[in-house]
Amino acid sequence: MKTIDWDSLTFVNNYVFQEVLKNKKLCKYLIERILHIQIKDIRYLIEERHINSARISSKGIRLDVYVENREGTVLDIEMQVTGDNSTVYSGSDEAEVVSGLPLRTRYYQSLISMDMLRRGMDYQELRKSYVIFICTFDPFGKGLPMYHFTYRCREDASLEMGDLTENIYLNAKAADKAEDAALADFLFYVNSGRANSKFTQAIDAETKRVKNDTDWRERYVTWEMDLKIMCKNAEKKGEKKKALDTARALKKQGKLSDSEIAEATALPLREVAAL
Repeated sequence: MKTIDWDSLTFVNNYVFQEVLKNKKLCKYLIERILHIQIKDIRYLIEERHINSARISSKGIRLDVYVENREGTVLDIEMQVTGDNSTVYSGSDEAEVVSGLPLRTRYYQSLISMDMLRRGMDYQELRKSYVIFICTFDPFGKGLPMYHFTYRCREDASLEMGDLTENIYLNAKAADKAEDAALADFLFYVNSGRANSKFTQAIDAETKRVKNDTDWRERYVTWEMDLKIMCKNAEKKGEKKKALDTARALKKQGKLSDSEIAEATALPLREVAAL
């Protein structure tokens, strides 16, 4: 097994980020700085929550930080990192991640709504929800420190749809443009790793504590193993799909027998015959 360089892990690592924001004081203050509101208290809606839709075949998601405040507003806060420092998108092209981020947001909001609305409940019981992405890159290329989206009428931009969902993308690359000093310093910390305020120094201290926690390290190793298994399974599914697509195309041509197609694609004969 590859030795983990614990010193190289930073706050932007997904699993470090999750663990640090289990500190309610830090999490609560970060939300207040992003939304510019005062929050009395928050509660965590199951740590590292997996949400699955009603359809068995649908894609499930793991939420980084999933909380609600006393008023019932639900917030999902995600760290988005590309390249070698990411536990989710390691090796992925940044442009590919950026292009998929809005659709990822759409899916997160839909499943959060499904998780919120239990059987027998009315649509009016849906509560306000935020999906907040903290990005180490500029997700929309406009150089803004924050991109805040709500659904608005195209014909009258002053008219909001009122579906109670809001999506926020923070751009750590534009920390110097943030008007809120505390948020600016937080984005600077995400981008550089340098803590210049009491808040980011507290985050940095918690990050160091987490990385040195023996129990957390054991869980991290398990997460890494699980992620590798998931990636390997996804790769196998991709290869299987490609083989099936090739087999269908060959059968459609009608030039090869099922046994010849099975040999060419390494698929079981029974699967080729069933196509």
